[in-house]
Amino acid sequence: MNITLKKLAYALAVARHRSIAKAARELNVSPSAVAAAVDALEAELGSRLFHRQPARGVVATSAGREILARAARLLEEVEAFKAFAAERGQHLAGELNVGCFTSLSFIVLPPVLKAFTGRHPGITVHLHEGEVGEIQDLLDRGEVDLILTYDVGLRPDLERRVLAAAPPHAVFAGDDPMARAPRVRLRDLADRPMILFDQPASRDYFRDLFAAAGCAPRVVYRTESYQTLCELVGSGLGYALLNLRPPHDLTYHGYELARRPLADPAPAPRLVLAHRKRADETPIISAFSMICQRYIMENINLFTVDAGTGTGP
Repeated sequence: MNITLKKLAYALAVARHRSIAKAARELNVSPSAVAAAVDALEAELGSRLFHRQPARGVVATSAGREILARAARLLEEVEAFKAFAAERGQHLAGELNVGCFTSLSFIVLPPVLKAFTGRHPGITVHLHEGEVGEIQDLLDRGEVDLILTYDVGLRPDLERRVLAAAPPHAVFAGDDPMARAPRVRLRDLADRPMILFDQPASRDYFRDLFAAAGCAPRVVYRTESYQTLCELVGSGLGYALLNLRPPHDLTYHGYELARRPLADPAPAPRLVLAHRKRADETPIISAFSMICQRYIMENINLFTVDAGTGTGP
């Protein structure tokens, strides 16, 4: 039996108008399509729904009146369900687990989550921070729904939404002489003390930049903390290479930082949202991704350092 909602809707239109031609005009289809749907429905039900009388039009049979009354209630329920589903789509509820690369979390997530939870207060968000390998493992185990990270060290099998490119730049204390240079060359930095952002993927990426320039950095401090790195640079202990900048260039201790673009050609990692496969993109994940992408587009200065901006953003 192949009783479809479409056939029921056609039959109800015929009953309302007592005419196949008038029902066809309401439905914006041909009269033959309406007649065929009614014939098929009658055959599947094993009951005649209408008497077709040329002079009096189309009149429902007693069995037809009973069947069509039930059909009308069924279609009302369908419309109510559609309205419920649409409203639920606008007012999402549930949980979202977000994995985030550590250096991104304190810069990107607070404003994104403020906008997200303001729009969808029924969603509880759980944050999981770590380096790229750690948050990918969380994704594999199903402990997070998606991850916010750079695509450096990211597995190719993951579905991803590219948010922005983040070219590297050099970071100096505000009173460092190199803070006044329009651009800096990696060869000019090689002999200076470097503070290395010592996350696995980041470590290899920055060393590869120097190798491509035919030199090697002189690393004197290593830290896995973005904030600690900025404090060490601000205190004058060395320079650093980074890809992301905070909204301002004052550290927690009040040190001023200066960020200068590189003169060397350098591959720019991309900031991405990634999850296991497209089928896993739930309405909650889609809503979070859209808000995150909108924030990044409106704050692209977090990912670019202009040669003319001096020490400020």
